[in-house]
Parts: sequence; structure tokens; C-alpha cells
Amino acid sequence: MVRARNAFSLAVRRAFLCGAVFSLVVLFCILVPVSARPQTDTAATTAVEGEEAAGEALPRMVITTEKYGDIVIELYPQAAPKAVERIMSLVRSGFYNGLWFHRVESYVIQTGAVESELPKIEGEMFSQKLTHEEGMVGMARLPDDYDSAKTQFYICKQHLPLMNSEYTLFGKVIEGIDIVKKIKKGDKIKAIAIVP
Repeated sequence: MVRARNAFSLAVRRAFLCGAVFSLVVLFCILVPVSARPQTDTAATTAVEGEEAAGEALPRMVITTEKYGDIVIELYPQAAPKAVERIMSLVRSGFYNGLWFHRVESYVIQTGAVESELPKIEGEMFSQKLTHEEGMVGMARLPDDYDSAKTQFYICKQHLPLMNSEYTLFGKVIEGIDIVKKIKKGDKIKAIAIVP
């Protein structure tokens, strides 16, 4: 009983610390002057063109929300093969069905299991050209461990430049960014599916 209580307490502290660090990083992003921000997302465009040049259609993930409709996300397996493999595997197993968005801020929404027995996956952020623009989707991780992503992912609601090279990006919302901005904390995911 004591061991279970201690494990739960540690999980809560970890989740709180992760959220606090994430919030600080994003606060710095918001404070960056608009003049210092790139006007177009050329790095992300180049990376996506590289995906399409491989000759295969990019897979898509459709999040069906309980209240607002569908969010369609294009996945980038060449930019983040480990992250895309993990997410696609979890989606196909029905892992996210019935979960909720447990984190909703003015700049990001996030879902996934707060605690999971799944192994951590290696961060792929350092080799990426993708940048944190509105609609970009990335793997959440512990604040002090680049290789600690498991099941949680987030969707950017705005440009967050200081998060670049800090978190692995693996996709982008191509339909339903208006739905992303309507999501409130606790809103449920009816189902997520992978489509061709």
C-alpha cells in the first residue's frame, strides 16, 4: 500500500514538473518579438517535400473528437520514424480511444497516458528541419530526458520557436485547426484512426 502510494506521488510530481518546464519554454516562445519570427515555414515545407519526394503518400491520422468533429494530421515517417511508428501502433491498438485532452493551454493541447509501462523512445529532434508552427504535432517528454517520449503528444496552437530542436515533431494538422482551438481540458477523443 505504501509502495503504491509512493509510486502515485512520484507520478504526480513528475507530471507536474514536466508541465511546469513545458510552460516555461512556451512562455519564452511567446515573448520572442514577432519581428524575430520567420514569416514562412520554409524548413517545415522543405522537410515535407522530402517526405513526398520519397514516392509514397504520407499516412494520415484522424482524431474524431466527441464534441467538435475531426482533426486530420499528416504524419512524417522520414522526419521521425520512431515517433510515427509508436503513434501508429498505439492508434491501431485503440489506445487513444476514450482518452481526453488532459492539458489545454492558450498555445497547445495534449493527450495520451500520464503514466505508461511502454518503453521510452529515442528523441529525433536533433536531426529535424521541422519547426514548431501552428498545427505541428510533437511527442511530449520528461523535462530532463530527450529520450523519454512514450504515448503523449501535443498539437501547437501557435508558432513556438524556442521549442524547436527540443521536442520531436512527427506531423501537422492539415484539416481541423479550428477544432484544435475549440478543445477544452477534459474533452474526449471518440476514436483515432490511421488512413491512407
